[in-house]
Parts: sequence; C-alpha cells; structure tokens
Amino acid sequence: MKNGAIILKNWLRNFNPSKQTHPSLKSSQSFGFDRVLLGLVIAMVLFGLLMVYSASFIYAQEKIGDGFAFIRKQVLYASIGFVALWVAYQIPYQWWEQWAYPVVGFAFFLLILILIPGIGIRGGGARRWLHIGHWTFQPGEFAKFAVVFFVARQLARKTHRLHRVAAGVFAQFVVPFPILILLLIQPDFGSIVIISVVIFSMMFIAGVPLRYLVTALLVAIGIGCWLILSTEYRYARFITFLNPWQDPGGKGFQILQSLIGLHNGHWFGMGLGNGKGKLFYLPEAHNDFIFSVIGEELGFIGVVIVFLAYLCFIYRGLKIAWHCQQRHQNRFGIFLAIGITLILGLQGFINCAVVLGLIPTKGLTLPFISYGGSALVIDLFSVGILLRITRVSSALNGNRT
Repeated sequence: MKNGAIILKNWLRNFNPSKQTHPSLKSSQSFGFDRVLLGLVIAMVLFGLLMVYSASFIYAQEKIGDGFAFIRKQVLYASIGFVALWVAYQIPYQWWEQWAYPVVGFAFFLLILILIPGIGIRGGGARRWLHIGHWTFQPGEFAKFAVVFFVARQLARKTHRLHRVAAGVFAQFVVPFPILILLLIQPDFGSIVIISVVIFSMMFIAGVPLRYLVTALLVAIGIGCWLILSTEYRYARFITFLNPWQDPGGKGFQILQSLIGLHNGHWFGMGLGNGKGKLFYLPEAHNDFIFSVIGEELGFIGVVIVFLAYLCFIYRGLKIAWHCQQRHQNRFGIFLAIGITLILGLQGFINCAVVLGLIPTKGLTLPFISYGGSALVIDLFSVGILLRITRVSSALNGNRT
C-alpha cells in the first residue's frame, strides 16, 4: 500500500511531466512568496466585493434604508483581512506548531462564550456569533483553522508512528472532539463536515494506513447519518434536498429559487446587476447563495470562472506543499499548507454544490466572495500563513526573502 505522500507526489507530477524543479513556482516566488496565489486571492476578493454590492444593494436599501450598508462593511472587512494577511506573513510559520494547543484552547474558549446569554447571538435558528462592542464575530470560522494547526502538528510529530491506530487516528480527533461537540450544539453541522473531511484528507496524505481510515470514515458516516435522522431540522433538510418541489413555498423555496436563477443565466448571464433572484426571491443572496447570483448575472461563463479560480487555488496550495517536501522542509509546514488549502478550496466547492442542489444545505460561505466579516478576515489571515510557507521554501531554493 503506497504512502499517501507518494500518492500526492505522483498526482502533482501530472501537472509537470518534465519532472524537473517547477520553474513557474520558482519564478512566482522570486520575491519570497507565491505571487500567483496572492494575485488570485486579491482578484477573488475584488470580484466578491463587486458581487456583494450587486446582490445586496436593493435588499439593504429596502431593509435598512442604505443600499451601501453591506458593501461598505465588506470593504472594511477586506481591508482588515489584508492587514491580517500581512501580519500572518510576518510570523514564522513554525511558531504555529508551538502555539497549536493554545490556539485550539482559545477556539474552545470562544465557542464556550457563545453559550452565555447576552454574549452569544442567535440568528437563523442557530447561536454562532459573539457580540463584542459594535462587532460580531463567528468563532466557528476560527475553530476550523485552529483544528488544522493541531492536526498538522500531530501528523508532523507522529510521522513514524502513524501505522499505529492511537497515533494515526485517535491522536487527530481527541483534542478537536470537544470543538466538534460545541459546533454541533450551535448547531453548525456544515463546519463539522468540512473539518472532518479535511482531517481525513490530511491523514490520507500523511500515510495513515488505509484500513484505519476506512474504518474511521465508516464510523464518521454512521454518526453523521444518525445526527441527520435523529434531528428534525436536519432530516427536513435532507428530505428537501431529495425533493425540493415537495414544499416549494416553504423549505424548498431557497434551493428552487437558486436553481431558477442559475437557469435564467444561460451561457452569458442576464448582465451584472440585472439578476431577479436578489429581488427578495432568493434568501441570503449576498451570503451563502451568492454563487446563484453569479450564475444568474454572469451565466455559465461566470460559474466556470469561479470553479477555475478554486481549482487554481487548490493547485497552487498543493504545489506549495509538494515544493516544501522536495526541499526537505519542516513537515509541519507541509501539512499546514495542505490543511489550509483544502479547508478553503473544498469549502468553495461544497458551497457551489449546495447552490446547485447537489448536496443538502450546509450554511457554509463561499470563501473570499460571500459577505461576512469573520470568514473573510480569517480566510485572508490563513492565506498569509500559506504565503509565509512559500517564503521559507523560496529561501531554501536560494531566492531572496
């Protein structure tokens, strides 16, 4: 049975049959970081600002009396996010290995605060936000990356013991388990799903024996099915996913309006700003379902561009991880790069799948594009860490830092 890292190596080689040092990556890192990745993220954030403005103006004008309310906040969040990106880029990524336990502990503390009345804010049937002065913060967004830091640390430090079930499987879930329970209480089932998928993916790449992974995955799927069937609202979502036309004016309304919007977009869309779904037909048009607005206003071409953007993000991130492995860099950096890449890239595709009606509604945003302060700031901060890993890698390659 091949080691997961070797599988990743062979997969990445398909993108460069010459089997030589990746010249494109080396060129893009001549200034100490992956400029292609940074440029891609900047473009996605700017595109997100444009789409948030288009999707939210009429809604904000009607509900608040200020059509620029949401876009004004989103511009502020993006500005703070890029400052956070710069700060993260200045911090040696190896420090996060030492801080993994405090970071996870802090995430647990924030999730506990949500349960306190007056501090935790309830909205849309869930308690997921903290009220801090004039700001609200969603700890679940921070918790996702805190778990990635911890799992990357565990996999790096237990590399030679991953063939044992304790080090290979249990060690990755013992500490994050309380966080998953608190996310379940909120409830935030979508974050639990994305965290679990990323953990299993990191374990596979690290080389955890397949028999352990399959067993753990079957257990996780069983627990997931039980949670869906034993909870009324999750079961209702699942039934709605199977047949949204059963209740077109109720639980199936959102996904049906999403599909109508995508259908109306055809090949080239109705034109930026001309979408109809955002006119109080599509709930959360500027947030979880902004991808539907993109499809309606920019058509199939816009949908494909978004898909390609996330594919490119995943490719650059995995290429960074593979480049680190080539240079015999700290294994923590390799797993950290993989975790950050997957948690952002896969969440993007999961959000798109929800909007397309391919999977049940999860309540996950579209990274870099959807409206939301906590998510955007933390996502950009994590990109700064990813860029820091490329900086160290380029230094090992003899480039200027």
